[in-house]
Amino acid sequence: MKKFLALALALVMTTALLAGCGSSSSTPAASGAASASGSGTTSYEAQTWKFACSATETSTWVEAAKKFGDLIGEATNGAITIEYYPADQLTSGSQTDGIQAVMDGTTEISMHSNLIYSSFDPRFNVVSLPFLFGSTDDADAKLDGDGGAALQDVLAEYGLHCMGIGENGFRHPTNSKHEIASVADMKGLKMRVAGSALLNREYELWGADYANANWSEVFTALQTGTYDGQENPLPTADAASIQEVQKYVTYWTGTYDCLFFCMNKDLYDSLPADLQAIVDDCGQQAVEYQRQINRDQDQQILDKWKSAGVTVTELADDAVQGFKDASAPCYDEFSDELTPDLISAFTGK
Repeated sequence: MKKFLALALALVMTTALLAGCGSSSSTPAASGAASASGSGTTSYEAQTWKFACSATETSTWVEAAKKFGDLIGEATNGAITIEYYPADQLTSGSQTDGIQAVMDGTTEISMHSNLIYSSFDPRFNVVSLPFLFGSTDDADAKLDGDGGAALQDVLAEYGLHCMGIGENGFRHPTNSKHEIASVADMKGLKMRVAGSALLNREYELWGADYANANWSEVFTALQTGTYDGQENPLPTADAASIQEVQKYVTYWTGTYDCLFFCMNKDLYDSLPADLQAIVDDCGQQAVEYQRQINRDQDQQILDKWKSAGVTVTELADDAVQGFKDASAPCYDEFSDELTPDLISAFTGK
């Protein structure tokens, strides 16, 4: 009898313990965020976030946003969904207004180039200093390190939370006249340069006859000889069929563009801490994915251009040094504008 009672008591206690396990796994917390117990499922308020960028539907920028959408959708059990608006559709094609919309909170997230951000604050131009990065690996290390952290602080001043820094890429000069294998080869070329005082000065120091123009006008201007050449990351140039009116490209590390993958900071600050962590993790994964597919495109485009008769030039070490020496004054001339502390965060000097 005693053995029977002991066995019955043990059975009752085991049943009670099993009933206690897992009982909190589906209990949602206030404001849409459930309590995060070890093996439980956290639920979040259903939200739709609009994503805007200045690139087209087929760009790696939109692919990054789709990757982010997949990742955060999975991590939140479908609570967060992303809508995509390429070519800054929400702001009638205006890139600066596209950034302003994220600052204002009318758009939740966006991806835009540091060159466009420089219209709000010239400090964002620091990324475009000549030969600041020696390779894509070097760019990743600096943008994921002290340099990127310093820029994220600047973004926060404008009401933006940076989820990660993607890549527009190195800006490779093309032209229709001759190979650019040294500084001397740049002299006198009529080059369309993106509208940045720093880029303008770099091409001036390299000897080019630079001018600024809307990108939509550049193909025709190259075709008619108004300009001899232009400078852009390869995916941008290829999407505009630049290889049809340009016969030479110099593949180098002279200047670089990054992409800030940002969220409205008020929105980010309103999220529970665990969702903030998910946002940051998914954002960083998305930009790392975008960097890689962007670089894969570079090689594909080079191969395509070579097949189309475009001469691809990679600079010898002494030629690289010649371009570095010619544009070195930019570091001092733009020091006050970019700030010594920000430059130091990238150069370590």
